[in-house]
This record gives sequence, C-alpha cells and structure tokens, in this order.
Amino acid sequence: LGNMAAGGADGPPATQEGLERELEASIDCLRQLGVILESYKTENEAVYFDKLNTLTDHFRRVYAARDAITDKVPLAVIKDYLDKGLDPDLYTKHRLEYAESLHLQNKGAVDSLRMLRDEMRKEVKRRLGP
Repeated sequence: LGNMAAGGADGPPATQEGLERELEASIDCLRQLGVILESYKTENEAVYFDKLNTLTDHFRRVYAARDAITDKVPLAVIKDYLDKGLDPDLYTKHRLEYAESLHLQNKGAVDSLRMLRDEMRKEVKRRLGP
C-alpha cells in the first residue's frame, strides 16, 4: 500500500488521501477475488482465503479511519444518486442549477419590486408635486 500517513501499512490511514488509497486497494482486492472465483478450484482455496483476509484487513483500516474524514455526505446523494448508480457529481450540478433558478426567481422579484417602487415614486410626484 505504500506509505500510510499514520502507523504504516497496518495502521489506519490518517488523511483523506490515505483513505482513498485504502479504498482503491480494497476495490482492487475485490477485483482479484472475482478473478479467483471465476476459475475457482479446490487447490486455490488457500489463495482465496488469503485474499479474503486481506480484504478484511482493508475494511478494518477503512473503518478505523472513518473519523479522518469530516465531510458530511447529504443523504440525498446516497439515496437519489449512488443507490441508482449515478455519478455523485450530478448532485452538485443539479444543486447548482436549482440554486441558479432560485437566484433568477429572486432577482426577478427584486427587479419587479424596484420597478413598482419607481412607478409609485413617479405617481406620488405627479399627484403631490415635487
């Protein structure tokens, strides 16, 4: 795994970068397990269980490092995007588009109120004089 930020390869990754490396290693281990399972033979049982143990170690380190990340993921990202197999960056894009539409609505309301104010000033000046 290379150089972990805290505790070497056996300790939990202390940074987001270390956690990302650990997750990538876990994914690679899962891929290797899939390859082993595709051509599973009884004589490969030891290799299979070694990979399972390695994967368990990866998961332990990821779990131990859970406090290294303080970012909170909105539940909507998990429920509406990740669970449906969508890119989580779409959530950000949709939130930005929604914020922009709200901004345009509010800007339109403010512009309308300014125009109303200006018209009312003109009417008050016309009726009451300068």
